Amino acid sequence: MINDKLPEKNEFYQGAHGEAHDKFSTGAVSRTQTEVANILDEQWLSLSQDWQSQPYEKTDIQALLKQTKKRTLLAKSLLAIDAIATIGLIIALVVGLYQGDWGTATIAYLAFGAITSVVFVYYEIKIRLRIWQHSCDSPDKAVTNAIAGVESSIKYIKLIKLSCWLILPAANWYIYAMIGGSEKSPWPPFFVINIVIVSLWLVSHWFHKKRTKELSQLNLI
Repeated sequence: MINDKLPEKNEFYQGAHGEAHDKFSTGAVSRTQTEVANILDEQWLSLSQDWQSQPYEKTDIQALLKQTKKRTLLAKSLLAIDAIATIGLIIALVVGLYQGDWGTATIAYLAFGAITSVVFVYYEIKIRLRIWQHSCDSPDKAVTNAIAGVESSIKYIKLIKLSCWLILPAANWYIYAMIGGSEKSPWPPFFVINIVIVSLWLVSHWFHKKRTKELSQLNLI
């Protein structure tokens, strides 16, 4: 009788032990998964806080408005200077024609300079007015006005670079015409005038590249 009951007891103990082992294993797996999930949550929280703490570039609207206003004032000053220079060339041409003894080369050069300057100022006014008529100090349009201002500046720079190409042969011709019949060497004046014009073109080209880069950055805002 006792021996018959032993297998039953053994089966009971084995079943209880197996069930307890299963419950223990399940609990251990559950606790392990919970711990892993907590670790991942903590790592993600740490990463997100670190990402949020990273410095990033913000658009300073007030600085952008101030810069646009400053460049607009500079553009108006340049327009005034160009207009005064144009008037000066026209007055010099009129005086030369009136006196009649300035020489053909000088009159021709002044006429070329006056006409070129008038055309230059015309396109400069056309470029600038198109922007100034729609510009305002509203913070909501700060980026739009800044982009329009940079585009206007690029067009003005292109106008200067084109003028350099027009002035270069005219200036060299004038020097040749004035010194060609004299005993003086034409090389010093040729050297000076060409250095001045090429330097003006190079400076304009540098500003052209700088404004183009600024325009690309503003378009990303």
